Amino acid sequence: MLFSNLAVTYSKLEATTSKKGLISILASLFENSTKEEIGKVVYLIRGKIGPDYETLDFGIGEKMMEQSIIECSGRSLAEVRSRYKSLGDLGLVAETFLKERARKRIIRLEDMSSGLEVSEVFEELKKIAKVSGEGSQDKKIKMMGRLISRLSPLEARYVVRIPLGRLRLGVGEPTIMDALSVVVVGDVSGRRAIERAYNVCSDLGLVASVLFRDGLEGLENIRIEPGKPVKPALAMRAASVEEILDRLGRCAVEGKYDGFRCQVHVIENEVKIFSRNMEETTSMFPDLVEGVKKQISAKSAILDAEAISYDAVLEHFSPFQITMRRKRKYGIEEAKLAHPLKLFVFDLLYVNGKEIVMERNEERFRILERIYKEDEVVKLVDRIVTGDKDEFRKWFELMVSRGLEGVIAKDLDAPYTLGERKYSWIKLKRSYRGKLEDTIDVVIVGYLKGRGRRVRQGLGAILTAVYNDEKDTFDTVGKVGSGLTEKGMAELREELDRIAVDEKPVRVNSKTEPDVWVEPMYVITVIADEITKSPNYTAGAEDGETGYSLRFPRVIGYIREDKNAEDATTVKEILDLYKMQKRAKLK
Repeated sequence: MLFSNLAVTYSKLEATTSKKGLISILASLFENSTKEEIGKVVYLIRGKIGPDYETLDFGIGEKMMEQSIIECSGRSLAEVRSRYKSLGDLGLVAETFLKERARKRIIRLEDMSSGLEVSEVFEELKKIAKVSGEGSQDKKIKMMGRLISRLSPLEARYVVRIPLGRLRLGVGEPTIMDALSVVVVGDVSGRRAIERAYNVCSDLGLVASVLFRDGLEGLENIRIEPGKPVKPALAMRAASVEEILDRLGRCAVEGKYDGFRCQVHVIENEVKIFSRNMEETTSMFPDLVEGVKKQISAKSAILDAEAISYDAVLEHFSPFQITMRRKRKYGIEEAKLAHPLKLFVFDLLYVNGKEIVMERNEERFRILERIYKEDEVVKLVDRIVTGDKDEFRKWFELMVSRGLEGVIAKDLDAPYTLGERKYSWIKLKRSYRGKLEDTIDVVIVGYLKGRGRRVRQGLGAILTAVYNDEKDTFDTVGKVGSGLTEKGMAELREELDRIAVDEKPVRVNSKTEPDVWVEPMYVITVIADEITKSPNYTAGAEDGETGYSLRFPRVIGYIREDKNAEDATTVKEILDLYKMQKRAKLK
């Protein structure tokens, strides 16, 4: 397939506002892709050059891209920045300069195509991303400039956006999976099988390649493999001990730590650590790597765990914001000394060449105990097994008194549900007492400019949304204007301006109009007094019904770098929280 065909598809997707339209456009593109290139096409639709866990970072920011555009266009830095200021998008800047060059050569724009294949552009982008070492910045600038100069104006628009992470197509993974299903099955009924395979390997390009080669049946051959992260299991919420025991009966009850999720892979003498959003973070946590090597006796294993900073002087767990200081690419040794981590392991998915996700929870934990050796860094999660509500409640209160968020109850007979939120895991946090005392992860979809005292920060409030996993949309749930310092608000405004867009993004479902729309990329944690019904917001609103909103929300922490937008709290969770709140008030 010519890359020009992909560029035309990009432009169609960018101009489309309905999910059905997006699926139709993608299905048409996929139908015209060969089984050899479909994986690359899927990566490029996501603005990637591989699965998320491969951590191939382009390492190209705006300033470097400006230099690449200078390299290919012969324009001055002043000209590039002037156009960037007026157009707000370096992709459009490159496109404009190439159009002007074509007109001087009397080339018809509609006839323009680089003649490059999708695979050629893909491999060229991969080469650029892999450049490292001394002088790598200059090499990347020159290579990117040469690539842009070979492209048509429309192709250049999107190739420039890919390394900057600003493709802006409004296409999520569920929409891509629906389109793949339409091509292979004729409708979206194959989506479930595609999603199951994706949950196993976290590589949508691989899933597409296997699907095109071997059909839906072939997806069953995609297996868990150490070194490739799987989608983690997720927990539902409950408001009381009684509610949990009514659902599960006798169950495991584990402490819930307020840290960050880690998926730890042991491969012979190597250890790899992945975040919840599939990013490899091994280099950030040398202390955890050494702890796992020392304390886990298995040739191969995949562990599900939570890392949390522990203050040995005060003998308590650190707040989440302190723990998150360990997630950094520089100053790792200093951070390790300042904020030592404990790794609490609570599940085992794979051991010594065998996938065990279908084993009962109780059996998986027994196997975990057998390969674990007690020491300082790696700990097994605090856990009891009970069906007695008084024992459950005492354990819950003990966990809270130790500074934990609460507990997670687990069905002893349940398998590990990859990428799914089910009642086989149920979390119980501090008592609601008629108030919302749970945190909510919201996606920022826009902001209102600062007024009065906030003019200087340029940010008055952020418009937030939760994820509708059935429709693959972000449905608004409220404006948040408190919880951040003046400095924090100014910094957030800078971050949001980098992803600002002229119109409401396709996947955002909103009745409220902010001053500035942004791409739904950043997740931020908030807490609110309660959830109320509101006609102004779309979360939970069906067919014109009233939606739900957060009352007196405030930010706690900052942007959650460990979460993608699709990892935010879901609409269903908001509805569940609202029902819990009502039950608590009645009591």
